[in-house]
Parts: sequence; structure tokens; C-alpha cells
Amino acid sequence: MIGVLSRNLTVSVLGLSLVVWAGCSDQDPITGPVFDDLSTASVRALSAMGYSSEGVPVQDLGTLGDGTWSEALAVNENGWVVGVGAISDWDYHAFLWTEDGGMQDITGAGWSFTRAEGVNKNGVVVGWGIKSGEGTRGFFWTEEGGMRSIGVPSGHKSSYCYNVNDAGEIIGAALSLSGSYNAIVWHSPTNLTVLGSLGGTASTALDINEEGRVAGKSALANTYNHAVLWIPQKSPVDLGTLGGAQSEALGINEISRVVGWAQNELAWQRPFIWPEEGEMVDLGTLGGNNGAAYEITDDGWAVGDSEDGSGEVRATLWKPDGTIVDLGTLGGLTAHARDINSHGLVVGFSDPSSGDRHATLWNLNGAGPPTPGDPVDEIKSIVNDLIDEGFLNRGLGNSLLVKVYNAEKHIEKGRAKTAANVLQAFINQVEAFINTGKLTLDDGLLLIELAEDVIDQLED
Repeated sequence: MIGVLSRNLTVSVLGLSLVVWAGCSDQDPITGPVFDDLSTASVRALSAMGYSSEGVPVQDLGTLGDGTWSEALAVNENGWVVGVGAISDWDYHAFLWTEDGGMQDITGAGWSFTRAEGVNKNGVVVGWGIKSGEGTRGFFWTEEGGMRSIGVPSGHKSSYCYNVNDAGEIIGAALSLSGSYNAIVWHSPTNLTVLGSLGGTASTALDINEEGRVAGKSALANTYNHAVLWIPQKSPVDLGTLGGAQSEALGINEISRVVGWAQNELAWQRPFIWPEEGEMVDLGTLGGNNGAAYEITDDGWAVGDSEDGSGEVRATLWKPDGTIVDLGTLGGLTAHARDINSHGLVVGFSDPSSGDRHATLWNLNGAGPPTPGDPVDEIKSIVNDLIDEGFLNRGLGNSLLVKVYNAEKHIEKGRAKTAANVLQAFINQVEAFINTGKLTLDDGLLLIELAEDVIDQLED
């Protein structure tokens, strides 16, 4: 249930054609170059600066009070973010984050261990938790009515809500008295449908589009789970696997493209897209074995997480053209993306440089060349990392550092014009290194963008 995100444009930088994103008509376009092949050193430096490898800003949404961790799980078309955060060492609560109001605890009286899993454009939040006197219950929340539990089908003892479409249909699962989970659609808080299975005794609904088509998982007669698509008035559709035993559908868009994960013949968990008809396709990863795609826009922009070549789990963007992008972290090594809206807002959670995971917002429409507080220090840091990790010859790297240090001294003495001239010489040398293959295009462009930003500041 995600709208159209954007289309690609082409610009020329240093005489080379580079793809950049254009945002929605009511959003600022992305103006910076796309860095698709940065070295590990540059990717880590950008993450520490609060940007992804494509210059996408990475925002820490904080925690609830003194809580140590938080996770953002969904975002609506208005930019409302929902998720879960610790409030103590022994309890966690559902939250709603807005740009104006920040992170707010929306847990009602008598509730504990609540999680907000989905939110629609009308501000209806759904999730689940423990309600005093009732047990584990799915809930729906509105600003006017607060948190209210949802009905449990006959023969079941608990319920879980995972998403809601703009028509107000809520999907999830209910736990039967016999101990099996059954996929549910709540058409209203008291009017529900128990969905069928693929022959087994368990199923869970995980996403729903505006046509009422539902994606999730269902057990087969042999108890293995397969990704499933429920279409109103039709039998459940088994989406298959990538050659392995199991799969799970996590997201669906308005043209019924489905994403999730599926095992291949090596039992690796691979991110997939199912193109409405035919067989699922492996989306690929950032270089590792495993991954999962959680949501997809109508234009085919998918988000989730995948392992990189070092085995670290990273928040991942899959573009319609097949490009796979590491969205960056809050300074730590791992990150997870869980949802994307049509305006290019991606939410999930990431490790900061120290401490536990925090709810995270990536703004694709804010992407562009990084412009943090002290770009000169960032240039030095990146050059040193490139040298240390073997991506740039030490002698060549030192010749670049000499120019940066000279520019810094001129800046300190108020000689803005001279500093700008030195930085232009730095740019010329980086261009020469790119042209002779001594520096990769993407690493070089990153350094040029940072140097040009300093020059722009000096000329203001």
C-alpha cells in the first residue's frame, strides 16, 4: 500500500553521466551524485558523518524517555513513524514519532509490552501488546480514541495486528486454543475474516493493499511455510521459493508486487520480489548470503536489509533498475530498514557508534553531497581511511593531505580566496587521479563534492 516514489534523471558531473533521483512533485529533488561503488573506507566515513553511500541523510529518532533502544517499524504518507521503544529494563511501549512532536508514548492505561506495527494515512495505528485482564491483544489507536483492543475470533485466545490499509482494514493473526496461528482480516474491530491456508494449520497476514489483497505466510501440509497471497474471493496463491524449503511474504504494493524472503537451494535466506504473475526473483544482496525485503513502492523501490561482504547486516534499498544501495547507519555497523513511503522516507533501526539500536529515518529526497559542520576534517578523515585501507597510494594520499592542511591554515588566518584556490588545486589533483585510475570514480567524486562545498562556504 505504497504510492509512486520517483523517476530517474541524468546529470553530467565532470563530463560523466550520472544517475540521480528526482523526488515527488511536492518534494525537493535529490541533487547530489549517486555513489554506487564507494570503497569500504568511504562508506564507513559517510556513516559516521550521518549519511549513506549516496549522501542520504540518516536521522536518529531517539528513544522513549530514558529507554536504551527503539525500533521504527512503519511510516505513513504524512511522515508519521511508529514503532517500539524501551521504557525500562523490563518493559517496552509503542510510540508515534512526528516531525513536530518527536517521539511520543501512545500506550494506553492497562497496557504493557506494546508494539506499533503499522499506520495508515488517516493516523490509525495498529499493533499488539498485553492488556490487563485480557492477555495478548491486537490494538488500534487513534488520537481521539486512544488505544483499544481488537476482537478475537471464536476458538482463539489472543490476537496480533501487523498492518492497516487506508480503508481501515487491519490484518494480522490470532492464536487458536489448539496453539496454531491463523491469518485474520479485521474489516472493523468486531467484523473479521479468518483467511485460509496452503494446506497446513498455521498462517499469518503481514501486509495489505487498498484492494484488500493480503501478503503473508502459510504452512503447507508438510509444516514448511511458504509466502502466500490472499486475493478476496479466491483461493490462496502459493508464491513458492527460490529453490529452498521456506519463504515469507512481507510487503505488497498497489499493483500486487510482493516482496519478502525465500530460501534458495543452499538454504540461504534471500530477498525476493514476486512480479504479480510468474516466479519470484532473487533481488540480490550487498555481497553477503542473506537478506529480506520488507516493503515496496508502486514504482518498485524496495527496502529491507541484507548482509554485506563482511557479514554485517545493513539497511538496503533495491532500485527499480537493479541497483542495490547500502543506506548507511547511525555510526555503528548494522542497520535494518522496515518501511518506505511514496515520498522517499525510509524507516527502521540502526546501531549508533555506541549503545543499543535506535529508531532511524532515511530521507531519500534529502540526498545529496554531505554538508556537515566541518567538511575539511571529513576530507582529511576520508583520505586517511583510503590510505590506511589500501585504496589510495600513501604518497599520492599525502600529496592530497598537504593541500587540505594548507587550505585549513589559510581558512584559520581568514584568507578565504587563497584557501579556495588551494582547494581547487586539490580538486584538480583528484580529477587527475580518477582519470589515471589511481582513485575510484565514486571515492573521487565524494572528495570533490566535499571540497566544492567548502569553496562554496568560503565564497558566501
